[in-house]
Amino acid sequence: MKSTFSVLSFLFVSFLSVSCRKPNEFQPPPPPQVTVENPEVKDVVLYDTFPGLVDARESVTLVARVNGFLEEVHFDDGAKVQEGDLLFTIEQEGYLASLNAAKATLAQAEAGLSLAQASLSRKEKAYESQAVSELDVLTAKADVQGAEAAVQAAASAVEGAELNLSYTKIVAPMSGIISRKYVSEGNLVGPGAVTELALLLSIDKANVYFSADERRLIPKLRMMEDYPQKGGKFLSAVKLALSDGQDYDLEGKIDYMDNSLDTQTGTLKVRAVFENPEGFLVQGMFAKVKIPKDNKGAILIPEIAVQRDMVGSFVYTLTAEDKVESVYVKLGALYGQQRIIQEGLGKSDRVVTRGIQRVRPGASVTVSGSPKGE
Repeated sequence: MKSTFSVLSFLFVSFLSVSCRKPNEFQPPPPPQVTVENPEVKDVVLYDTFPGLVDARESVTLVARVNGFLEEVHFDDGAKVQEGDLLFTIEQEGYLASLNAAKATLAQAEAGLSLAQASLSRKEKAYESQAVSELDVLTAKADVQGAEAAVQAAASAVEGAELNLSYTKIVAPMSGIISRKYVSEGNLVGPGAVTELALLLSIDKANVYFSADERRLIPKLRMMEDYPQKGGKFLSAVKLALSDGQDYDLEGKIDYMDNSLDTQTGTLKVRAVFENPEGFLVQGMFAKVKIPKDNKGAILIPEIAVQRDMVGSFVYTLTAEDKVESVYVKLGALYGQQRIIQEGLGKSDRVVTRGIQRVRPGASVTVSGSPKGE
């Protein structure tokens, strides 16, 4: 009996304990916090890039135009030279001898001309008194003409000898950087032997040749046609991106377009010229030519806000009630850390830029401060 009473007492106490507890109620989690931004609207400049190749503005291969042993080289390999600097000397003895011989022949021809002219004068006076025949006078005139021709031939030989002698001294036809010497002193050079001695490149300016594809070239050609002054200036201002990713310090300009399109590749050969005062742009260097294109009133959002699925690219925006909805957009070019939006957004839309992983379409959210204000 006592045992039964104890059990009943325990059950009664347990019942009272349970009945006094607070009922179990489910508490939903608070709405996720997100950061939103309005799209930024501003004018931006983007660039069409084309792979190009640097080429010297002027290039001269120095050659030996006369035969002879290379007597002396007057420069250091890779040095800067000025126009008119003496670069090579070819042995001159043989050409000096030829010049002296030509001068002697000229002097002999001039003496013969003087004798013929004196003979003609004497015979003309004698003919007046009928001391000589008319044939004698005509013969004397022919002798003078022959002597004059001999003088002209001898004078030409002197000029040729002087010219050949001048070819023994090779000077720089322009200022620039010269290559290594291709031939050392003591070697036979000239026609029939080694002719190329060195390569001289100008450095004050550099050309960059590139091929512009038809699709991107046509809008620029239309701009030049519709607005000749503006279009010409637009096409002229170009930049150069080097292989290390850095831009060249100076801007260039387009100064030449080929007159026909390559039908095999659908491209047009174009040339841009850049000032190169320090000689930094070297012939054969690869670079990218950047032609600017203006985008007026471009709509930009942070690239991190762009999401992608099987349908396309979209962003999360908020309604006036702070509910999430997904909006599919047409993407433009990347501009730094921002993405240009061509279609789908207006400047007053509120785009979710942080907390994206915690939202879904139709869900309510709490808006926190903008990252720009942090």
